[in-house]
Amino acid sequence: MDNLKKTKILIADDSQLNLRIIGDVIKSNGYEPIVVSRGNEVFKYAKKEKPELILLDIIMPKMDGYEVCEILKTNKETKDIPIIFLTGQSKIEDVAKGFEVGAVDYINKPFHEVELIARVKTHLQLKKLHDKLRKSNKQLHKMNIELLKANEIIQYNKLQTEFFANISHEFRTPLNLIFSTIQLFELCMQDHLDTKDSKYIKIMKQNCYRLLRLVNNLIDITKIDSGYFEIQLQNHDIVQIVENITLSISEYIERNDLSLIFDTDVEEKMIACDVDKIERMILNLLSNAVKFTKPGGKILVRIYDQKEHVLISVKDTGKGIPKNKIDTIFERFMQIDKSLSRKKEGSGIGLSLVKALVQMHKGEIFVKSEYGKGTEFIIKLPAKVLPIEDKEIQVDDNYNQHNYIENINIEFSDIYSIG
Repeated sequence: MDNLKKTKILIADDSQLNLRIIGDVIKSNGYEPIVVSRGNEVFKYAKKEKPELILLDIIMPKMDGYEVCEILKTNKETKDIPIIFLTGQSKIEDVAKGFEVGAVDYINKPFHEVELIARVKTHLQLKKLHDKLRKSNKQLHKMNIELLKANEIIQYNKLQTEFFANISHEFRTPLNLIFSTIQLFELCMQDHLDTKDSKYIKIMKQNCYRLLRLVNNLIDITKIDSGYFEIQLQNHDIVQIVENITLSISEYIERNDLSLIFDTDVEEKMIACDVDKIERMILNLLSNAVKFTKPGGKILVRIYDQKEHVLISVKDTGKGIPKNKIDTIFERFMQIDKSLSRKKEGSGIGLSLVKALVQMHKGEIFVKSEYGKGTEFIIKLPAKVLPIEDKEIQVDDNYNQHNYIENINIEFSDIYSIG
């Protein structure tokens, strides 16, 4: 009964004797009675005290119970309070009128205490259930609105993804034609091109590579967002893969007057990975290191064997990343330098794509950086191998013959060094 002691019940009757009798019954059953003797005072006390139930006499001076009930039911603060009429009238039309104006029940005078309390408890319980239902409906309505908004966002993202996919493919077709034409022209005119012409050819090829890099990234990001991007795992020596990729960029390293060091604490480490995706990840990190490291600087690539995991570190002595940019470095379309005067090009897609590829390998990527001193990217990959007996699983023994040239030209295309 503890939870009922605070339940307020408003009693309205012009008879002081009835008020006292009903009030005593209500109080003795654990409720808090609020008594009113005039009809025109009911609305004021109903708003002030906010009772859970109203026992309302029909015949009262100045304003009868029907009028009071109609007023209560037209006000948003009191319309949900259940009203039980107290009446000495038993005519069917009087009872019907009470229900028409909004009452939920009626009790004939003189009443029996047991009947009064039974009806009070019943309607309090019904109100409690009604309040819960109304609250649930509000929550459902709110959830429905949120779901509609979420669906609109999903549909918008879907349209955006389809747009990127379509426009990327539309770019690739004419781009391949332009690139092929340049290569054909270069081949046919190789004995007739002077230094100036060769420079222009090189500029055109480099910008074709840049466009191809952007298109490839957009297509892959679109595939990842759509869930259509897959990796093909095979068992490979990750040390050999990373070493070959690192050494393959020597031309760019020399061109930018940098020193490159590769080191490992294990000579061989077989793991299940997608070679093309690993190559893309490492090339992206290396191109960033080359881009943001001044001549005379160093780039260190190191592999750490942690038994259950392999760490691949790409560290440079470049300009570093400001503290306020560290947390957003892997966000899509984010660039450290957004100014129009920035010296290095980039779309802000590369690192977000690298992170996605790492995560598809069930790995993690971290960044450590001190502005003005350098940056280190660390890839952590699980050191798991696939069962050799599986016919689809093969070890690529000819991996060291893999041709990096095209991929390097694409990945390093936004590093301007054409003289």
